[in-house]
Amino acid sequence: MKSTVSLMSELAKTHDVLYVDYPYTWKDIVYRMIGRENTASIPRLLGRQARLRSQLLSAGQTIHLLTIPPFYPANWLSSAQHYDRILNLNSRKALRAIRKAMEDLQFDHPIVVNAFNPALGNALRGKLGEQLLAYYCYDEISAAHWISKHGPRHEEQFLAAVDLTIVSSSGLLKAKAPKTSNCVLVKNGVSLDLFSGEAAGTNNTRPRIGYLGSLDERVELSLLEDLVQTFPMWDFHFVGRVVIPGLADQLSCFSNVKVFGSQPLGELGAIVAGFDVGLIPFKKNDLTAGIYPLKINEYLAMGTPVVSTDFADLSDFESVAFIGDTPEAFARLILQAVSENSDTAVARRKEFAKSNSWVARAKAFDEALDQALAQKLDRRVPAVS
Repeated sequence: MKSTVSLMSELAKTHDVLYVDYPYTWKDIVYRMIGRENTASIPRLLGRQARLRSQLLSAGQTIHLLTIPPFYPANWLSSAQHYDRILNLNSRKALRAIRKAMEDLQFDHPIVVNAFNPALGNALRGKLGEQLLAYYCYDEISAAHWISKHGPRHEEQFLAAVDLTIVSSSGLLKAKAPKTSNCVLVKNGVSLDLFSGEAAGTNNTRPRIGYLGSLDERVELSLLEDLVQTFPMWDFHFVGRVVIPGLADQLSCFSNVKVFGSQPLGELGAIVAGFDVGLIPFKKNDLTAGIYPLKINEYLAMGTPVVSTDFADLSDFESVAFIGDTPEAFARLILQAVSENSDTAVARRKEFAKSNSWVARAKAFDEALDQALAQKLDRRVPAVS
C-alpha cells in the first residue's frame, strides 16, 4: 500500500487520472533478471507491452496507468553536474512518454501532482501544459538515503516553484511550509475495504505480536531482538517487503519469529486480524520524524492494539495507542496491550480509524487542489477599474 496509490485511486472516482508509475532504471531491470525482489515488468519497461493501459478498480472507477521507459541510474553520482546531465536525459524520455499518453487520452492542461520526485518535477515543470503544479511530500528527503545526495537541493527549488505543497505529517508541515508559498497537511489514511472485519488475535494459542510494513532502515533491530528474547513464549510475525535482507536474516534466527515478506493486498486485513498486538518499532531520527505511519490506522481499523515507539508526533493517537519512549516501556506496553484488551477498546479503535479513511483523505486532497487552482486563477484575472 502506498499513499499516492490510495489517493489517486479515490480521486479517479471523480477525475480522469493518469498515474505515471515509478521511474524504474536499468539497474532495476538487471536486478529483476538475476532474481532479486523487484516489481519491475521488463516487457512493459522495454515497450514490448503497451506502456499505457486502463485499469478498472474495485469501486468501478477507471485509472490510466503509464509505464515510462527505463531511466539511467544517477542517484549514486556525487557530482551535481553529472547528476543533472543524466536527469535531463531521463526527463526527455519521461516527457515524450507522458505527452504521448496525454495525447492518446485527450488530456489538456492537467493538474500535475508530483509525488516525492522533485528532481524530475524541476525537469518537467512547465512542459506538460499544466494549469496547476502540486508537490506531494510524504518523507523527509534529506534523510532518505537513496536520494539524499541530490534530492534536497532539487526539493528546495521545487518547493519555491510549485503552486501547492501537500505534506502527510505535522513534522513535514513544520519543515516545508517556510520554503513554499502554499502548504497543506493531508495525513495518511486507511482502506476500510481492506481492513475490516473481526480481529481474531484472541483465538491464538500463543500471543501473536505482528508488524505490517517494510523491513528497512526505519526499523529498530536491537529493540526487536530484545523483545523476541524477552518473550520467547510469544510468536512474532513480520509481514511486508524485505528491503534490507540482513534484518530478516537476523530476526529469522529466533525460533519464535517468522518473516513472511510481501503478501497480496486482499489478505492483509485477515493477517492483521490475527495479531494480538500490532507493532511500530521505528527508530527516532530525522527520517522517521516526518512519518505519519500508514500501518497505525490499518491496525486500528481491525481493532488491534497498537504499540509504537515515540519516533514522531503521534499525539493524534494518544487515546487509542500505546506509545513508549524506551525499550523497557515498549516491552511493558506490549504486556499491557495484551492484558487490557476488551470489546470496548476494540470498538473505540475501529471507530477512530473510520474518520481516517482514504475517502476522507482524498476529499481533503481534492479540496486543497481546488482551492490552490482557484487562487491561481484569481491572480490571473486583471483588475477592472
